[in-house]
Amino acid sequence: MSHIFEALLRAEAERSGEDSPRPAESLADLLQTQELEGGLAQPAPDGNPEQEAVTGAEALAAAKVLFPNLAANSRLVCLNDQRSLGAEKFRVLGLRLRNLREKRKLKRVVVTSTIPEEGKSLIAANLALNQARSRVLKTLLIDGDLRRPTLARLFGLSASLPGLTECLRGERTLAEIVYRLDGSRLWFLPAGLPPENPLELMQSGRLAELLEGLGGFFDWVIIDSPPVMPLADTPFWMKLCDGVLMVAREGVTERKPLKRVLDLLDPSLLLGVVVNSCSSSDHKSYYQRYSPVSGSKGEVPSPIE
Repeated sequence: MSHIFEALLRAEAERSGEDSPRPAESLADLLQTQELEGGLAQPAPDGNPEQEAVTGAEALAAAKVLFPNLAANSRLVCLNDQRSLGAEKFRVLGLRLRNLREKRKLKRVVVTSTIPEEGKSLIAANLALNQARSRVLKTLLIDGDLRRPTLARLFGLSASLPGLTECLRGERTLAEIVYRLDGSRLWFLPAGLPPENPLELMQSGRLAELLEGLGGFFDWVIIDSPPVMPLADTPFWMKLCDGVLMVAREGVTERKPLKRVLDLLDPSLLLGVVVNSCSSSDHKSYYQRYSPVSGSKGEVPSPIE
């Protein structure tokens, strides 16, 4: 049993007035209780005038609903298999991010990888679905890969959905491209049709304004960005985010390219490395903090369990 699980059990026992924690309770059940009842400490929203809050709520309530059509072998475990070990791991990862928010600003999280085929989009989608379980906090998932968008396909949605590209071009309003996914509390902003000049479109200044506007509505903004190598798109996304999660895939990611990318990142932005397709049954191998610079400011790196 992990130290996190033991601590949560003790906290739950104290809250309910029990002398000792219930040993039969699973980590998944306990995390679900903490998330849905708002038992995790949350920061106050950025600039929350009453009128702005009402306007944001109305816009979200009016969002068009999309109906995911998952493939039989879909790995969106936080949507179709919430009691699986994989979904439980995402709850632990989500809990870690929530704990980090007590010590730093953390709303916009970029999920990326070194190269394609490392599973970053799958990680981003499951993480966003997990964060969206809260009845209090609102979560938005953005497909920020304008070159090779993947998220719509993962959810079984049309690849021709208007999205970020059309909004940045001024062809669609923000209210027309933010959708709500049926069966979850997650909002989704697709990439739209791939443009001829993705980086130029992103650097127009409209993207920063769009994210600022979305920040007034959402408590979590999870961005699935392109791989870091060899494009300049992801570094641009990183300038607009509060933290970066790197994804590495066992049997695919090579140590030297990963280290080179990590060394290039701003240490203050790097939240950690998620190991995808890990064959080890040792939970410590699933998610582990990364310390890019020895002696740098911040907490001493430690594994999640």
